[in-house]
This record gives sequence, structure tokens and C-alpha cells, in this order.
Amino acid sequence: MVRKKVEGDEEQRRAAAHKAHRDEEPPSARSVTTGASKQRAHRAGPSARQDEEMLAQRQGKQGHSAEAPSPAPRGGVGPAEPRSPYQGRGRPGYSQEHEKVFRALVTAEEQHGGEAVSLEDVSREAAMPRNRTRTMMHDLVTVHHLATELQSTDTPDVDSRYESKPGR
Repeated sequence: MVRKKVEGDEEQRRAAAHKAHRDEEPPSARSVTTGASKQRAHRAGPSARQDEEMLAQRQGKQGHSAEAPSPAPRGGVGPAEPRSPYQGRGRPGYSQEHEKVFRALVTAEEQHGGEAVSLEDVSREAAMPRNRTRTMMHDLVTVHHLATELQSTDTPDVDSRYESKPGR
């Protein structure tokens, strides 16, 4: 396969790739690696059906979140995809807000007989805005591993439900 011409020598490409990593963006998204040359630039973006199939294949795999996918930019091909609200946050430490939301989760679970609870229940118990509670719950699930997000397969319109992990 013929490699795409990329501006600069090897050191300049490597420096550009490092800068992309520091900005928490894949180097291929900026077309600063020769690996990006293997991406077909002339093809249109995936159809809605292809997106659904890809989501089903990725579900449960590392790096997959329950939120809408945020693929790398396609170099101007197709409509702009919304970015995940959690992208670029890194690994936030356990804060007082995390503790407040975790305690609210446990209390809400107790009130529901040990069953998983909705984000609304946790938000109400923590007396916090829903969006902020969702961010804290995301951290508790993905970073601190203190809670589990259960997804409803029966009705996609229903919010995820959460439960604390046993023994925590």
C-alpha cells in the first residue's frame, strides 16, 4: 500500500502526534500520522443503520460508554458529531460531591428495597441538578468503580438505572 505524503520529517510527525495526545485527541484525527492515510477520505459517513450495528458490536467493550458515540472527526466529511460531555475530563479524584451522590445512591436504594434506582431518584436525594448528578454518577461508575449502570434493553426511552456495588 502506498503511504500518504505527510508534511515534515519523522521527528516533526512524532512531535505533532505527542501534541495531539496531550490535547486528548487521537493523532489520526489531525492527520499527523501516516496511519491516518489508510482512512478512506472519499467515503461518506456511516448510515444510521451502520451506526446502530457498530453500537451493538461495541456494547460492553472497553472504551464504550452508554452515551452517544463520539467518533474521531472525519476531516469535514458528513455532519459534525456531538462530543461526549465526559471527553477530556481525565480521571477526576473522589470529591465531596462524589461522596454526596454516592450516599444519595445508597439511601435511594434502601428506600426502594435494595433495587436499582433511576438518576432522578439519586438527583432528588442528593438535592443536586440532574446534569451534575449524571456527571458524578458517570465518575462513580467508570473511574471509582463504586456503582454499576444498568441499561434497559426493553425500552430505550427509559433512563439507565444505578446500583452501588456490593461490599463497598
